[in-house]
Amino acid sequence: MGNQIQLTGVDVKTLLDAWRAGDVKARDRLFDLVYHELRRLSASILKGEGHISLSTGDLVNECVIRLVGLKQIEWQDKAHFMAIVARMMRRILIDHARKKNAAKRGHQKVTLVTDMGSSVSNHIDIRHLEQALIRLQALDQERAEIVEMRYYGGLTLEEIAEVTGKSPSTIKRNWRASRAWLAKAIEEDIAAMV
Repeated sequence: MGNQIQLTGVDVKTLLDAWRAGDVKARDRLFDLVYHELRRLSASILKGEGHISLSTGDLVNECVIRLVGLKQIEWQDKAHFMAIVARMMRRILIDHARKKNAAKRGHQKVTLVTDMGSSVSNHIDIRHLEQALIRLQALDQERAEIVEMRYYGGLTLEEIAEVTGKSPSTIKRNWRASRAWLAKAIEEDIAAMV
């Protein structure tokens, strides 16, 4: 069950709806329940990374702060919530890398773990990944979102299908094509730097 939020006896959708309606206690209860899952996801993203000064807790806390600041989100379910978390974590990492690079021109590497044998190395320069995702987004927004949800959110293909309303087989096909395109784009970026 690796990437799924484990909340026995609690309906995440109910908490999300109550939060949207202004119930701060429901929001706090939701974050209490998902905190360990968010830390696991954050640790998975930062695993083996020595160049990013963000800790697992820092990434989670920044993500929670940004989520709390969102207004009028139509939460669909826990998969949609995790997709938003994925986007937030991506933005936080990119913002962090940009800030560090403004003062210093070094590479910021982040380990992205996906548990599905990607042809892309586990150690990816976050700037290369971001550039590849921007290019993919210009070509195909839907495929870029699949990559974002898989890499940053750790969502399963079935959860992505649930969020997007597409069939699991379509998501699987798009994921394979996106992963291959991403690997090639990152390799081209690295080759261009040499």
